[in-house]
Amino acid sequence: MERIALARRAVEDLRRIGPGAELRRMRRSLEALATDAQDLDVKLLADRTPWMRLRVGDYRVLYRPVTSDEPSEASYLVARVVHRGDLERAVDTLE
Repeated sequence: MERIALARRAVEDLRRIGPGAELRRMRRSLEALATDAQDLDVKLLADRTPWMRLRVGDYRVLYRPVTSDEPSEASYLVARVVHRGDLERAVDTLE
């Protein structure tokens, strides 16, 4: 997943999911995002451009493309991984 950079908060969110089927599903989805797979359920967040959300079962991955002025070789920055019930609250925290 070298094309995906995870924010500290996203790493914490993934730890909270814990080991098991959900985490494996999340890893597969992040790997697919890194390869720009076309069959992902991705939508732009309304009024939050350039942020997007990736739906993975009951979870949502909040991410954006990395800008050219950021010191990263990644293509995407994943800021949060949240349960769908917490999506609005998490979106409000995005910069």
